[in-house]
Amino acid sequence: MEGFIMKGEWFLPSKKEVRVHGTLTFDPHEGTELELYDSFGNEKLLPEFMDQEIILGLTSESKQVTLYKCMMTRSGAATLVQGQESGKSSVSYSPLFCLVGCHADNKDELRFEKISSEIYNLDEWLRVSGFIRSNEEFELAKTYEAKIHYKLPDQIIFPLTEGLQGTFNFTASQPGLYFFQKQATIKQRVEFEITSNEEKNFEELLEHIFTFQNFLVLALYEGTYPASVTLSGNRHVKIFKESTERKNIQLYFSRRKAKLKEKPKSAREMLFSYHQLKDRFPSIIKSWFEKYELLEPAFDLVFEQFYSENRFTVNAFLNLAQSAETFHARVHNHTRMPKEEYEAMEKEILKMTQGKYNDWLKDQFSWGNSLRLHTRLTELTEKYTNPILDRIIGEKEKFVLDVKRSRNYYTHYSNDGKKHALKGSDLFYLSERMKILLVCGFLMEIGLTKEELSKSMNDLKWKLFSHLANWKEPKLTDSK
Repeated sequence: MEGFIMKGEWFLPSKKEVRVHGTLTFDPHEGTELELYDSFGNEKLLPEFMDQEIILGLTSESKQVTLYKCMMTRSGAATLVQGQESGKSSVSYSPLFCLVGCHADNKDELRFEKISSEIYNLDEWLRVSGFIRSNEEFELAKTYEAKIHYKLPDQIIFPLTEGLQGTFNFTASQPGLYFFQKQATIKQRVEFEITSNEEKNFEELLEHIFTFQNFLVLALYEGTYPASVTLSGNRHVKIFKESTERKNIQLYFSRRKAKLKEKPKSAREMLFSYHQLKDRFPSIIKSWFEKYELLEPAFDLVFEQFYSENRFTVNAFLNLAQSAETFHARVHNHTRMPKEEYEAMEKEILKMTQGKYNDWLKDQFSWGNSLRLHTRLTELTEKYTNPILDRIIGEKEKFVLDVKRSRNYYTHYSNDGKKHALKGSDLFYLSERMKILLVCGFLMEIGLTKEELSKSMNDLKWKLFSHLANWKEPKLTDSK
């Protein structure tokens, strides 16, 4: 998403005849700001602070704009000078979303069937190119000749959930023909597209884009972001004399957490690429979408680690510990004792106390059958293990104790727990080990195998995990 400035007239859906001149500014990191050189009301001095659900605009370039969820951030009174005509008040709004290419009078009109997005590093992850290479290129290069053979790749279509279809859609610029040709450029682009068999609110469609984006985060093992988002649907069309055509509506919103990287990531730097699981990708991505709602609380606590501004805090560690606990609870739904046996024990103990401590005991029994963090972590390290992950984690019992003791101390800050809690760089490395354990767990739950993850992690051990284990092979010593 590129920043822009648009000047035009702005008005409310309920009062389209009252139009106010103003400037709309969008910055992908700072968000959207609308500065109006008057107010929508009749206030002459100080406009009333009032948020607006929707503000409509018509720019000087005749573009239709819909601003959604507009929070009023400033109200500037006109300056009064005795004996002179007074100026107008000014107000500013900060819209959460900006849609360029349509007018919608209410949120019910912001419904679409299709959303598409260019996502940073998606093309590198896919590695699907229309350029056809041949050995002839090397021979031609010796005589300063070149032949370029390009064919637009076919769409890649796959199901996501019931009623939703995903597509990798390729486009390419034409090289152009000139009377005097000095260059020829073909640039291929790819978008991830979601098509719904029924209208959906654009925010719901956008959430599906974010769901796929987070899948890509696991593959890249770093953050990514939508570079563009386009909406279309039967509700918003251009009307011609004998036909209609869906409008392509550009959606803009702030991505404050995105860390922009100048250099795209190569496939050799990723945990896995599309080609590594091409044949199974439809089933894997379908599983990801189907399980996302269940596991989202655990996912979100891990994904935010990839968007932190190169800053480590105790909260980052606590969030990973909470993610591990939540992930285990939602995937491995068992208790310390069988439910019937536990309820019988509770009933017997409460009967023996004859009501003296019943209120306190009932409170203890309400959570007493839940697994402890120690047990949950132990089971995670056992189920999602692989040879490379084992070397990263090291001694499993020590790893589990370090996480448990550090979590307990940084949650309660008890004096007794302080001496056992890791601090500084040791706590950071412990968090990094927990993060890769959880990523392996997430990926295995949607269909990747231990063998696939072990091979990928082995290929990347010097690139991504050099700070977490000693990968140097022991030198052979002379027996003499």
